[in-house]
Amino acid sequence: MEKKLLELISEYDTIIIHRHSRPDGDALGSQLGLKRALLDNFSNKKVYAVGDKSVRYSFIGEIDEISDETYRGALVFILDSSETSLVSDVRYQKGEKIIKIDHHIKRESFGDLEIVDESFESCCGLVADLLIKMNMKISKEAATCLYTGMVTDSGRFRFDSTTPKTFTIASKLLESNID
Repeated sequence: MEKKLLELISEYDTIIIHRHSRPDGDALGSQLGLKRALLDNFSNKKVYAVGDKSVRYSFIGEIDEISDETYRGALVFILDSSETSLVSDVRYQKGEKIIKIDHHIKRESFGDLEIVDESFESCCGLVADLLIKMNMKISKEAATCLYTGMVTDSGRFRFDSTTPKTFTIASKLLESNID
């Protein structure tokens, strides 16, 4: 799965990342964390995070505004969304290929590559795990985004979805000297 994901990322010059509307910490954290990690590892790519905005989580990054033309020949990620009706900004359909990454119970199949794993407490945890398995650099900025989502979706590591794997991934992110 990681090999196919890395192949698709390598293949495209433009990558656009979507998530569900009315974003929480996990939706924005996974979206902006993945964006930052992709830019850190593939400086020649154009990577955008789109959708509605949230003032509450603006400390982890800003949402991009792009034209419809940007979608031509682009790879599109949809994160933290079990159904297409939840996706913020329906223009995701204009992309060339779609990758779905989610941790919720699978309600709808969509995309050219689906990575759905309900064993994760958050989409951020799943994205961080994939980045780690693909040996990608995770900068302080990317780690801050991903850790934020892990903390919010796990109820500060109190919910039943928190597992030893959660803490292993969190410890890897803490190695980036996040606050």
